[in-house]
Parts: sequence; structure tokens; C-alpha cells
Amino acid sequence: MVMSADPRKGRRIVKGRTRDLQQVPSENMVTLDHAFQIFYSSKKAEGMRERTLEEYVNGWRYFREWLNQKDPEIRFIQQIGAEHLRSYVDYMSNKRKYSEVPSRKQTGETLSPYTVAFRLRILRTMFNFLHRENIIGENPISNIKQPRFDHKEKDTLTEEQLEKLLAAPDTSTYAGFRDRTLMMLLADGGFRIHEALRLKAENIDPKTRCVHLPGWMNKNRKPRMVPLSVHVLREVLRLIDENQRYFNSDYIFLSNYGEPLKADHFRKRLKLYAKAAGIPSELVSPHRFRSFFCRQFLMNGGDLFTLQRIVAHASIETTRRYVPMNDEMIRQQHEHFSPISRMGWSRINKRRL
Repeated sequence: MVMSADPRKGRRIVKGRTRDLQQVPSENMVTLDHAFQIFYSSKKAEGMRERTLEEYVNGWRYFREWLNQKDPEIRFIQQIGAEHLRSYVDYMSNKRKYSEVPSRKQTGETLSPYTVAFRLRILRTMFNFLHRENIIGENPISNIKQPRFDHKEKDTLTEEQLEKLLAAPDTSTYAGFRDRTLMMLLADGGFRIHEALRLKAENIDPKTRCVHLPGWMNKNRKPRMVPLSVHVLREVLRLIDENQRYFNSDYIFLSNYGEPLKADHFRKRLKLYAKAAGIPSELVSPHRFRSFFCRQFLMNGGDLFTLQRIVAHASIETTRRYVPMNDEMIRQQHEHFSPISRMGWSRINKRRL
């Protein structure tokens, strides 16, 4: 490699795109895709969920597509250096959304910082694994920091917008009644869409007005209980009764043909309801109902730790992001909880007299 002096004191630049492989025994060389397959097989053996494994596959595919264009001569995992990963982060940070998909409308927006951080996290998991397994001698990602970005306040549906959405489906049809019930459930319990679509009648306990989710249904693999309001429970039970009359399935949310409802199909129907209700389509998705529940729960006086248990956030920091921080809410909270206001100004004045 060629070393050149850096005008900044104490810093040197390493020029060269590939690592020096002369010191690596040829029998220890592992091709790029073989290295990923070793990683993938190990994670599958650990019992990782299919969705997580799919994320690993997609994350690696994005990196390989970029690497094929950037450095097509690289064949072995030992050739990947920190300079490649930094260059990849820079590429992702400036990449336009859907630029590689001709059929998608180009918005001019770059990938979100969350997407960049997520894709880098996948590579970090993989290279850390390969280093622990002694497949690579040096870990190229060990000194790569996660990119920093500003956290934006989450946009959520308003109560008025939710009312309009709930009024959009034609509840005289099975699909319309099912969709409205699913929207109500998501907004009332903060379920993830895949959790809701896996629910069966046996998960509902009418006596306690709770939904019981076993560990295998939850992202964190821990069982949890989610309370429901009386109105939502009644609609869910009505839907279960409707299903038992016409379909031979224990699932609660079904297609018109009695098959388990697909998340993508529900997402498409939500866009139609959003258009009918006059609500921006970007504000309507299954996850927006979860955000609505979290925000409203806190605004109505619920505490962070209870909310964390209900929605099964792995970290309290994730739950904290839903704390309403707009100016009006801060002003109201201060007015209500100000120590001086609660002490009473008249009482303070009496003491002075």
C-alpha cells in the first residue's frame, strides 16, 4: 500500500482499495457469498425469526450490488476494509429513493437516516460474527460508528383523522366490517400488524377484556397481555361470530375467501380509505395506528413503563420517543405541574405578611 502524509498532525491516509492478502493463507480465503452463507446458517440455527433472516438477506444484497459496481474485482471477504464500509455509508447517505426501481416514481428524496443506520447495523452484526469465528483476522467495521442524525418528532394521526378513517369502510360488507375492526384493534392496543393478523379466537379473553399473546407471536419472544376497551372487544367478538358462521378458520382477520388476511392487502385498502377520508396517504399505515395508540396513551395520562409493557418495546428509550413534546403540550404540563403554581401564590403571600 502507498502511504502519504496528511497535513493534519498525527494523521496519515491509507491509499488503496483492497487489503494486502499476501499474509493470508490461501486455504483460509472465503468468498463473499460463502461468508454470508456461513453467517446466515448460524443465525438460522440460533432460531432467528424468518423476518429477521430476510432482513439479513436484503441487507447483504444491497451491499453486494454496490460492491459489484464499486470494486468488482473483490472476491473474498478478507478484502473488505474499513474504507469500503465508509464509502458505502456515504453512498447510502446520498442515494435517491427508488433510484434503482424504474417503475417507481422518483421523489428526489434520499434514503432516510434510519434506513442507512439499519443497513449498516446488519453489516456490523455480520462482520462481528465473522471476526468472532476467526473467519476474518481484522474486523473492518470495529471502528465504524453508526451515523448520527436528528430525531424528528413522530407524525401521528389525530383523533379527527382516525374518526374519518373509521367512517370510510362500508361496514355492510364483510371486508369493510373486518377492516374497521382491525383499525380499531390496532389503535386501541398498539399491536404490530403481524401480531394482529396472527390472532385467533383463543387469544381473546372476554371476561378480562384482554388479548393474550404467547411468546412466539411477539418480537421479543416474551408472552404479553394487552387490554381492550369494551367497544373494541365487542366488535372483535362480532367478527369472530361472523367468521364462525361462514368460514372454517380460527383466525380472526380473514380474506373474503376465508384465508388469513395479508398485511400488504390491508395496507393497500388503507390507502383507499385514506383517499376517501381526505387524509394524506403517508399518514396512513398499520404502524401509524400503533404510533397513535402510544401517543394518545401518554397524552391521556398513561405512564411510560406501562406503555412499554403493553406494546413490548425492548427499550424504554423507544417508548420515550412517543412522549408528546410540542410547545402547547409542554406549556399545559408546566401549568399543571409547576411547583410554584401547586403551592399557591396566595399562600406564599400570606407567609410574607
